[in-house]
Amino acid sequence: MKIKTTYWVWYSSAPLGLLIHFAQNNPREIENYYSRLLYPEVFDLHKFFLNYIPFSFGDIMYIVLFIYGLKIVLERISFWKAKPLQFLFDFGSAVIITGWIFHLSWGLNYHRIPLNEQLAMKVKYSKQDLEERLDKLIQESNHWHDQLVISDTLAVEFPLSKDQTLEKVSLYSPFYNETLLNYTKVKKSLLSLPLSYMGYSGYLNPFTLESQINAKMPPISQIITSFHEAAHQLGYANEKEANFIAYLSAIKNNDPYIKYAGYTFAFRYLYYEFYKIDPFGAKGKLKLLNSGIKKNFREVSDFWKKYENPFEVIFDKIYDGYLKTNGQKSGIKSYHEMVGLVINYHKNDA
Repeated sequence: MKIKTTYWVWYSSAPLGLLIHFAQNNPREIENYYSRLLYPEVFDLHKFFLNYIPFSFGDIMYIVLFIYGLKIVLERISFWKAKPLQFLFDFGSAVIITGWIFHLSWGLNYHRIPLNEQLAMKVKYSKQDLEERLDKLIQESNHWHDQLVISDTLAVEFPLSKDQTLEKVSLYSPFYNETLLNYTKVKKSLLSLPLSYMGYSGYLNPFTLESQINAKMPPISQIITSFHEAAHQLGYANEKEANFIAYLSAIKNNDPYIKYAGYTFAFRYLYYEFYKIDPFGAKGKLKLLNSGIKKNFREVSDFWKKYENPFEVIFDKIYDGYLKTNGQKSGIKSYHEMVGLVINYHKNDA
C-alpha cells in the first residue's frame, strides 16, 4: 500500500510541473484567480488557527520535522546503502509533496502580475532621477533624525519594545486585498540565533503563512523587516516589491521612529546604487547625512559582523538559487531593484 502511495506521489509530479509552467506563462490568471481569489481564503484559514498563537508555530514545525527526518535517516540509512535508488525515490517523493504544499499555500504568488504593472509605473530610471531621489531621502532622513534626538551627532534610540514594534505593523493599503490587510501579524522567530548566523533578518513560512523576524537585530532593522515580511504575508512574494511596500508603509506610518527607519532604509539602497555609478559623488552625498544616522547604520553593521561565519556564503547561494528557481532572475540582487520602484513611485506622485 505504501509503495502504491509513493508511486501516486511521483505520478503527481507531472500535473505539478504543468501547474508551475502555466503559472510562469499566465500571470494574469494567477493574479485574478489565485492571488486575489484563492490565496485570501487560504490565508484566512491559516490565520484562524495560527494568528492567536503568540509564538511561531512554523518554527516549532521545522524543529519537529528536522528531528523526525533525522530519526528516519538513522533508521533507514543501512537500507538506503543497500538500495540507493530507493533513497532517491523516497527523497523525490518528499520533494514533490513539499512542492505541492508550497505552491498551493503561497508559492504561486511568485508568478502574479508585477506590482509596477498593477500601478502603471516604470522601473527604469536615469542617474539624475537617482541623484534627485537620493537628495530627497537625505533631507527626509535628517529631518526625522532631528525630530528624535537633541543633537545630530547622536544615534536614535528606539523606545519601543520588540512586541510594541510588531504591534505597529500597519501596511499602506492602495494595492492590497483588504481581506488580507487587517490580519497581518509578525512574530519573533524562535530560531533567531540560527538566523543571525545564516545572515537572515526574517522570513515568511510558506507553509503556515507566519511572518517572522530575527529578534536579535537592532530595532531599526526589526521595524523594516517586520513590514517586509508582512508584505510577503499579503502575497507579495517578489523581494523588490516587499522591500518597496516596507518602505512605503514605514514612511506613511504615524510613528516618527518608523518614518525614520523607512527613510534611512531607502537611503541605504539608493546610496549603494549611486555609489556604483559615481563613487566620488556618493562620498559627497554621505557627508550631508547627519553623523547620528551613520551611527545607527554602524550599529546594524556591527551586529551582522558579530555573526559572520564561513557558511554564510553557502546560505546566500542556496537562497539565491531558491529565488531564481521561483522566477526572480536577479536572485538576491532583486532586493536592490526596489530602487526603481521608489524613484518612479515618487515621480508619479509628484
